[in-house]
Amino acid sequence: MFSLFSLRKTPLEAHLLSGMVDIHSHLLPGVDDGMRTAPESYDALRTLERMGVKEVVLTPHFMINYPENTRENITSQFQAFASANPTKLSLRLAAEYMLDTGFERHLSDGLLTIAGKHVLIETSYMSAPPNLREMLYELAVSEYQPIIAHPERYLYMSTAELYDLKEGGHLFQLNIMSLAGTYGRDVQKRAFALLKEGFYNFIGSDIHHLKRYEYALSEIFINKKEVSLLRGLIENNCRLLQA
Repeated sequence: MFSLFSLRKTPLEAHLLSGMVDIHSHLLPGVDDGMRTAPESYDALRTLERMGVKEVVLTPHFMINYPENTRENITSQFQAFASANPTKLSLRLAAEYMLDTGFERHLSDGLLTIAGKHVLIETSYMSAPPNLREMLYELAVSEYQPIIAHPERYLYMSTAELYDLKEGGHLFQLNIMSLAGTYGRDVQKRAFALLKEGFYNFIGSDIHHLKRYEYALSEIFINKKEVSLLRGLIENNCRLLQA
């Protein structure tokens, strides 16, 4: 029996990831809550390559939970990891910075950026830091362009507050797994709503574990319009790294 649901496809059925540049991943092994070992990470890279991904930006967490994650230490580990990359994927290093009490130190050290001065940032899922605006201002005066990761997950923040940040010139990155309900139904609903409103600038996997990512991709069902919107974000990713 025909249904509107039958017109929906998963991202892999829609070949959505073909040619994708993934700007948010936790594939550098043993440095945060992402991949634990190099073999695990390389297996994930092989799978992403089969999905059609062409380039991956590794963005390990920089936060007070991981005090050993410094620019110098992470750069050294990335170079060793990338030198043994068994795939044809192009790898780049950046970071995902938590706006916490340790952020000032990272800012003074110089931030690992995605491209040029674009820097991936996040806040706690429970609440924003009390000095959020001041931190964003410090980034601006240091000539960085913040990309706020997975805003759909910040349920403490109203949609109006998100749009206020957008009007202030900040950019936003959608987690593709949010569309699967990986982080809860409320996050999923907000992600689809913001996508349809054209709110997002970029998209990323935020992959921490391969099996969880593969399962999420199998649980996303998108229509023709949504596929088009997501492809537009993927094109933005590519343009970002080409700039």
